[in-house]
Amino acid sequence: MVSQLPKRIRWDYPEKVTVPESFKRYLWEYQGEAPLEMLILRVLTYGHFEEIRSVYRAYPEETFRLAFKYPKIKRGVRFWLKRWHTKKS
Repeated sequence: MVSQLPKRIRWDYPEKVTVPESFKRYLWEYQGEAPLEMLILRVLTYGHFEEIRSVYRAYPEETFRLAFKYPKIKRGVRFWLKRWHTKKS
């Protein structure tokens, strides 16, 4: 029996954005621009509280949506994003 490989999650935000200097350490394989989804995903995965907050301020809807799209985002990160999102609304 042949096992199926897991399907990749398709990107919702493939557009390129300029990588801020503070996030270059998370996007080592990109020189000056990176896909928006990769930027947000790496900061949510590896960033600390203030970095996550700054990404959320720059891209609130995109960050909120991606946090609940990927299962590897930690529960505490999702908690704060949900709190900021409901407070904003």
